[in-house]
Amino acid sequence: MYKYLALRDRRLEGGVPARPRLSIVNVDEHTISSSLFHQIKGAASAAGGRIDTMFVFCHGFAGENVNAGVSMDAGGMGLELGRDCVLHSNVHRWAAIKDKVKDMVVYSCAAANTEQNNAGTTADGKYLMGALAIYTNATVYAADRIQWYNTYHGLPNGAFNFGKWEGTLWRFPPSGNPPTALNGAPVEFSDVLAGTAP
Repeated sequence: MYKYLALRDRRLEGGVPARPRLSIVNVDEHTISSSLFHQIKGAASAAGGRIDTMFVFCHGFAGENVNAGVSMDAGGMGLELGRDCVLHSNVHRWAAIKDKVKDMVVYSCAAANTEQNNAGTTADGKYLMGALAIYTNATVYAADRIQWYNTYHGLPNGAFNFGKWEGTLWRFPPSGNPPTALNGAPVEFSDVLAGTAP
């Protein structure tokens, strides 16, 4: 029975090798939200109704401070996931998978970044990740800085190796309460790759 789901946008270089209890969903710039949600719900059904941890691998819209008009280690403007992406204007659509995922670990650049004076704007990553948690009723884990990773060699398409989190990793509860800072997610993708995940 599946326990974990790797949701990967193909625009992120790397790959997801098969592992026991891991379901894999690949999307690209042509995958519409309804198809993405259908695949997640199918994986949840195969897992007995709910995925324990969904790992999200995609680019984040990062690299600038919108208000300051400068390039920097910032972001918070959304996730490049499928054709429709995850944006402030459409995050409500993720209610389509409400209660299908317990934890969501977002390996994406500056997904939870909110630079000074960006609160309440389309570059408010903490708001966006908090909204994602509320709409999906999942606990969301995302960091506030650009994430660096390597790929394992010798595996088909490589495999993601993110190492330690850059910046601060935040936990966003589905209750809407303020996020809290953590050292790591309850389950990291490296645990699944190594076969040490619970």
